[in-house]
Amino acid sequence: MDRRDFFKYSATGLVGLSLLGRLGEGSAEACKRDRYSVVILGDTHYDAPDPELYHAGYTDPNPTREANHRREFVRNGQMWSGRSRELIKRAACLVDENTRFVLQMGDLIQGDTADADTHKRFLGDAMNLFKTEVAPDLPFVTVPGNHDLRGNDDAVCTAAYFEYMNKRMSEELGMELSGPNFLFRSGPDAFVVINFTKPNVENITSVLEQARGSRHVFVVVHSPVFPYDDEKYYWWYLLGNRKDSRADERRKMRALLASLNAIVLCGHTHNTEFLDWRGDGGRITQMTMSSVWRTDEQATYTEIASGAKEYCTLLFKENPDLETEANLDLFDEYRAGIRQYSLSPAAGSYKLIVDGAHVYVDFYAGASPRRSKRFTLR
Repeated sequence: MDRRDFFKYSATGLVGLSLLGRLGEGSAEACKRDRYSVVILGDTHYDAPDPELYHAGYTDPNPTREANHRREFVRNGQMWSGRSRELIKRAACLVDENTRFVLQMGDLIQGDTADADTHKRFLGDAMNLFKTEVAPDLPFVTVPGNHDLRGNDDAVCTAAYFEYMNKRMSEELGMELSGPNFLFRSGPDAFVVINFTKPNVENITSVLEQARGSRHVFVVVHSPVFPYDDEKYYWWYLLGNRKDSRADERRKMRALLASLNAIVLCGHTHNTEFLDWRGDGGRITQMTMSSVWRTDEQATYTEIASGAKEYCTLLFKENPDLETEANLDLFDEYRAGIRQYSLSPAAGSYKLIVDGAHVYVDFYAGASPRRSKRFTLR
């Protein structure tokens, strides 16, 4: 049987909307017996050892920024000549008869291309590699990350991304996508895919509301929905920015996610982070994942922060100037609701296990043959 047959799909503006009424199908006993898994990769930054293959003609008006990007090309080339290949082989071993699809948390590619054709070729090569090596017979679903949309002209690369990915994701999922935010179902569970770059709050809200009443609501988004512990980019979360100018919107979005008891699956930070939060009358559990395996040390799971008291504190040690009243208030606003928190620089592959009311993520650091850590999400 094609694993796609397990899905019930729907998306905003599609004929598949008729399937929404089937969300509650099945008895409670059937739901209890329902067990499946999803293999997950975090950021991958797929690239070639030869920078000219995808980055020929790339320039940036800021010389310092371009130099930083070119250092990333070297980093990526080294990863994809060794560690990243091992990681992908390990991820493929996580696929079993209960695996329904594969998720990738965005920044599929490095980006930084000179034109639309190169950008689409880059995306196609990455998708075909992952599809072939991880699970050829399963849907492979990715979400847009900031690198996926980046190039000489970000607008051109963004258009190229969605031109390619809307068609490719439609093929993977067996449904026609009408926009960057969409919903698909696996049995009684909803998976909501969100584009965090230039977020359309009205559309995101509409798609999330379609998930209401699901047994589990999984929100798949590149960025975290909580501020995170990074001195440069702690503000780069869904609806966040340096001045917190969208505070009202982010609080409304947080309340909506809490009302759905959402489980957020994300990447972006190049860390493995677990956060369980209660507030706004509900619950949000966030699992941040990374497959950017740069160093040998990242093949071992070690926690560098744990517990609510240590949430977003390391950045102050790196840069004491960040310890402003505004930042302290922001982090305290979230810290008050944290029930569990852990942060690790480890990278690897992940397996989401849904077993009725219970949800787990098993983490395999590097190419570890054994599970490195189990996170209990529900």
